[in-house]
Amino acid sequence: MYCLKLTLSLQMDFKDKFMKVSILVPVYNVEKYFARCLETLFSQTYSDIEYVFVNDCTPDKSMYVLQETLEKYPSRANSVKIIENKQNLGIAIVRNTLLENATGEYVLFVDSDDWIEVDAIEKFVDKAQQSNADIVGCDYFEEYPDRQVLFKQSYPSHHVEAMKAMTLLRIKGVLWKLFMRRELIVHNNIYFVPEVQFGEDYIFCCKLFFYAKSFSCVDEALYHYVQYNPNNYCSTDSGLRIESFSRAITIVETFYREKGVYDILEKELLQRKFLSKSSYVLDAKKRDIKKWASYFPESNGAWRGLNYSLPNRIRFLLAEVMAKLFC
Repeated sequence: MYCLKLTLSLQMDFKDKFMKVSILVPVYNVEKYFARCLETLFSQTYSDIEYVFVNDCTPDKSMYVLQETLEKYPSRANSVKIIENKQNLGIAIVRNTLLENATGEYVLFVDSDDWIEVDAIEKFVDKAQQSNADIVGCDYFEEYPDRQVLFKQSYPSHHVEAMKAMTLLRIKGVLWKLFMRRELIVHNNIYFVPEVQFGEDYIFCCKLFFYAKSFSCVDEALYHYVQYNPNNYCSTDSGLRIESFSRAITIVETFYREKGVYDILEKELLQRKFLSKSSYVLDAKKRDIKKWASYFPESNGAWRGLNYSLPNRIRFLLAEVMAKLFC
C-alpha cells in the first residue's frame, strides 16, 4: 500500500511539473543583443517550453542570429515557431500575433534585447503550481553598461489592492515579468490596442489584473531589463511617449467605468494621470506649463497625495496656480 501511494504521488508530481509554457518574443533590430537573450531562453532548466518568435521585418541580422543560436540547441528545434510579418506592424500587433500562436498553459513575454535567469521558467512554474495563481510576478534588474540595479516588486494577494498597485504602477506595468495563465487572456478577450504604441502593455496589464483572481510572486530577480539599446520599440520621442501613454490611461479609465470599478480606483488613476505628465514641470529641458495643464487637468492637484520632496511640491503648486491664471 505504501509503495502504491508513493508511486501515485510521484506520477502526480511528474504530471504537475511538466505543464506546457509558451515564451513569446518579438524580434526587431536586436542583432547585437539577441544571442545573449536566446542563450538564456534555450538553456532553461525547464523542458516543456514552446518558443514563439515574430519577425516584425527586422532590418538587421537578428533572424540569422536566431537560426545560428538554435543550431546549438537541437533539442529545442521542434519547439520553436517563427512567424514572419510581411511588413512592419509595430509592437502591439506583434504581441497579439504572439498570443494567437501560443498554446502553453502559461505564457511569458521576453523582449529580445533582454534576458532571463536560466531557471526562471522552472521557478515560475513551481510558484504557479504551489499557489494556483493566475499571475506570478518576480523582481527584476535594470541593466546599464556600468551597473545593475535591482527592483523589488510587491504583488498584493488581495484583488482590489493588486488592481490599485497596477493602476498606479507600484507594480511596473509591463508584460515581461508576469507569468500569466493563457486561458485568462483568451477567455476574457484581452488584447493589445494597435493604435497605442507606448503604454499598450499598461492597458493590457490593467485589464489582466481586473480579471485575475489570484496573484503570487517569486521573491527573486528573474528578469534582466536592458537600458542601453537605442533601437528598441521604447526609444521614442518623449513628447510622443507622453501623448501615447495618455491615450493608454484614457482607455484604462473607460474600461474601469464600463466594469463598474472606477470609484474604487479613482484616486490611483488620478495619481497615474498626474505622474504621466509630471516631467513637463520637473524636467528643465522640456518644461512646458501649458502642455502640463492640457493633459488631464482634473489631476492637477494629485501631487498632494504623492511622495514628492518639498522643492518639487512647491513647483507643482506654482504650476497649478499658473494653470488656473494663464491656461
